[in-house]
Amino acid sequence: MAIPVTNIPVLTGEVAERFIEQCEYNSQHLRGSQWTQESEDRFRAIIEKFNKKTQELRSKGLI
Repeated sequence: MAIPVTNIPVLTGEVAERFIEQCEYNSQHLRGSQWTQESEDRFRAIIEKFNKKTQELRSKGLI
């Protein structure tokens, strides 16, 4: 059974201003990882290696 959402908090005043300032700071300084084709290629290589090793172990009945 779903519970209806009845109270959605709204930031106002000084709290809202601090929240916006923190968001702006985070967007400037804490951008996280950026997508690059090189990163994706490395990720795909890791996944392919994992899948190959997993398939080998399954064919030997080890997993």
